Amino acid sequence: MARFAWELRQLRTHAGAPSYRELARRAHYAASTLAEATKGSRLPTLDVAVALAEACGGDREEWAARWHAAAARGRAEARHARGRPQPARPAAPRCPYPGPRPFTADDAPYFFGREEPLRRLVGMVTAGSAPGPVVLTGPSGSGRTSLLHAGLLPALGPDWHHLALTPSPDPLAELVRAVGALSDDAQPGALREEFSRDPGALHRALGGLLRSRPPGTRVLLTVDALDDVFARSVPAAERDAFLAQLAQAARAGDDRLRVVVVLRSGARLPDALAEGAVRLPLEPLGVEEVRRAVVGPAEAAGLTVESALLDALVTDLAGRPGAPALLSAALRRTWARRTDDVLRLSAYLAAGDAGATVTAGAERAYDAAPPDERRLLRALFLRLTAPGDGTDDTPRRVDRDELRGLAPCDELDRLLGELAAARVVVLGEDTVEPAHPALVTAWPRLRHWLADDRGGLRTHRRLTGATAHWCASGRHPGALYRGARLATARSWARRHPEYLSTRERAFLSASRAAEHRRRWAVALLVAVASVLAALAGALAVHALLTDHDTTHGHGGGARTVTDVPSRAAHGVPVRPALDNAVASTRQPL
Repeated sequence: MARFAWELRQLRTHAGAPSYRELARRAHYAASTLAEATKGSRLPTLDVAVALAEACGGDREEWAARWHAAAARGRAEARHARGRPQPARPAAPRCPYPGPRPFTADDAPYFFGREEPLRRLVGMVTAGSAPGPVVLTGPSGSGRTSLLHAGLLPALGPDWHHLALTPSPDPLAELVRAVGALSDDAQPGALREEFSRDPGALHRALGGLLRSRPPGTRVLLTVDALDDVFARSVPAAERDAFLAQLAQAARAGDDRLRVVVVLRSGARLPDALAEGAVRLPLEPLGVEEVRRAVVGPAEAAGLTVESALLDALVTDLAGRPGAPALLSAALRRTWARRTDDVLRLSAYLAAGDAGATVTAGAERAYDAAPPDERRLLRALFLRLTAPGDGTDDTPRRVDRDELRGLAPCDELDRLLGELAAARVVVLGEDTVEPAHPALVTAWPRLRHWLADDRGGLRTHRRLTGATAHWCASGRHPGALYRGARLATARSWARRHPEYLSTRERAFLSASRAAEHRRRWAVALLVAVASVLAALAGALAVHALLTDHDTTHGHGGGARTVTDVPSRAAHGVPVRPALDNAVASTRQPL
């Protein structure tokens, strides 16, 4: 059943992923019925399966044969299960997948999929040619910490001593602890005082330790999640002293000492460390990397991966920035549900696939949040969605600047960090995006929010896009809203003020001010035009009267003036009479 459902999903993907509403129109079955057929919880009826396949461009006879084969397998498995007791779960020494936590040095035998970046990282560290630190970057969930601990450290060998620094509100104390672990006679108080005032103290302390060790001994100092360290409330003096120690040690030119720092993509490297730094960005796992990350640990643990499961994982996670974390968590749950030495697609689906990890994390985050934070979460998750118009809703990558104003910066950064740690979102280079499309397509709470006001959400998306265009154009007045678009956006904003970012508020204010100025300008133009029209009319009348006075004012004037209206009243043409009168005055005496 699970394999047949996966084959149906693959067929839909190859058909361009039409929405279930569109498929319902083609197949003449309800969209919910078609969606249920692709879940794998039970085998759909033959008519539903064939209709769905034909709606996706599949051959009717081929998919009928596939359905009969899947039904036969299901019956055989059921008979087999009834005929013998369920086997006990095989005892395995350990799960080869660490789940939500990063790989450690103890997990090195099961660390696969990052061979190429590991080779480059080892080369950067051992070459010693860089005049600054090595900076390992990548989005949240990309496996930066795993590559450092399960990849780099075991690859360097026993001659390297590792000083590992982790996020701490007191980085100098963390540095003192790490150095003290290499020396029995280190005095923490004196060492901290020296680190506080002398930028070269760390390099000298490590140099003294190396001189007492055998030749060839080297030290690797790593700082994991450096951006998280300085997101905390660290006094500026201590922060600067810590950075100065790292910078001096990295640029000392001592090939026995190397410094590696780990940063989230897009996080700013402190100026003290930027000089001479070399960066290694972690790209998303490709197809072959996902295959190795799945099969390698399983083979090392004596397990086999069902081909249907491998194909499903490759299709679902290849190319996603947070795939390593989702992959490890989903496979650990699959391993826990195994009944033999094979990891199967059915166990993966029953335990909750990668998408289920994301939706469950989102639901837990929302349930645990206080009311004010729930409103912020709703605004955030709606921004991470692009509403479809006759098509499925899709995930949306959001620029961090777009979120400013939804909450104070510290509160927003904390919340995003918690969602990233829960594998709900992926934090990249100044961006936030769902860790998996299932957050948008399969989380019931978000689906309910989307159904509440789909038209309003589209209005908001248009407003967001117009705001981005306005900012990109240097806030050009021509990019502002006016007329009906402005009225629609302002009406929506009055109903949902908590959903507006700082930039969107500025855009609407500027649009309103420009519209106010435009209306005043139009009103002034109309008033001026009216005055000018009235003046022109008055001048025309004055010119006509002046012409009459000039023509008839030298004789017989009384007759000329009074006769014009009387002759016109009796139907006698006025102009010929005037012409005759003028001609008679010109007769010679």
